[in-house]
Amino acid sequence: MAWLLLVIAGIEEVVAVFFMKHVDGFKKKWPLIGMTVGFILTFYCLSVAMQEIPAGVAYGVWAGVGTVGIVLLGRFVFKEKYNRVQWLFLSFVVIGIFGMKMTV
Repeated sequence: MAWLLLVIAGIEEVVAVFFMKHVDGFKKKWPLIGMTVGFILTFYCLSVAMQEIPAGVAYGVWAGVGTVGIVLLGRFVFKEKYNRVQWLFLSFVVIGIFGMKMTV
């Protein structure tokens, strides 16, 4: 259950950052609400997951899931461009996430 919460926390981080991109200097109310709710949920799920998973592992996986998710969001939703070297290093993050999971 802790690992599921950790993945949910990573996904909520991506949701929060999606809304953060649309906040426009705190001028838009609904993206601000979405961002706030997303961050509250991500930190809640992360803190519950840390009850069973070591803090360093949980934080590393959470940050990695968020990083990969935000890059994919940027690529497919915001049409950002990444070069091959950037994709290579992102694959190292994915390998690190699986490595952290498999060694706990």
